[in-house]
Amino acid sequence: MIIDLTHTITPETFVYPGTPAPAFSSTRTITRDGARETLLQIGSHTGTHMDAPRHILRDGCGLDQLPPSQFCGRAAVIDVSHLGAGAVITADFLRAQNGYLRTADYALFYTGWEKKWGTEAFLGELFPVLDAEAARYLVSCGLKGVGTDAISVDPLADGTFPAHHVLLNGGLVIVENLCLKKLVGRNDVMFFALPLKFENADGAPVRAIAEFRDFPDAAEKEMLQE
Repeated sequence: MIIDLTHTITPETFVYPGTPAPAFSSTRTITRDGARETLLQIGSHTGTHMDAPRHILRDGCGLDQLPPSQFCGRAAVIDVSHLGAGAVITADFLRAQNGYLRTADYALFYTGWEKKWGTEAFLGELFPVLDAEAARYLVSCGLKGVGTDAISVDPLADGTFPAHHVLLNGGLVIVENLCLKKLVGRNDVMFFALPLKFENADGAPVRAIAEFRDFPDAAEKEMLQE
């Protein structure tokens, strides 16, 4: 089964404060030209999108420089919606996941904020975020990336982007504005998030999907690697 995890981009799509809203215009029509074509004007961090190291780090690489293998892998889906508004996801909380993250390529955090998509509350300051120590723990797990259904892994009010810096410095990518509700409680998720490939991409919209698969448990995985 394939599950779409992507918000549709429209001219009304919420964007990070200060980012221009998406704009679509017709450049060709069937009546006039025999075919349709649309000019898309969107920021590189619009809708469900991926952050590259280049987004935050002065000498970070762009998404176009990363291998396709970076954009897919087994996902650990972590429900943090019960932590409540304003919660900070800590390293201790992550360590209590019983090694779940150690068998994953992606950590996907369901904050519950996707239910607010399309409302002003989505851009509220209170969605759960990672602290720097939690971000360092995620890097230590050898992940390829981290995802969230909120607009950021850092508070909107913190312009220093501490979790972004730690994760991107650690070689991870970050996927934001995901739709994750259908994945909560699953441990059989293969995650794909394929970004647009353009030169020096600091970020890009993605079509994110999940496929349910049978994975070996941790003991079986160790035996297969011996």
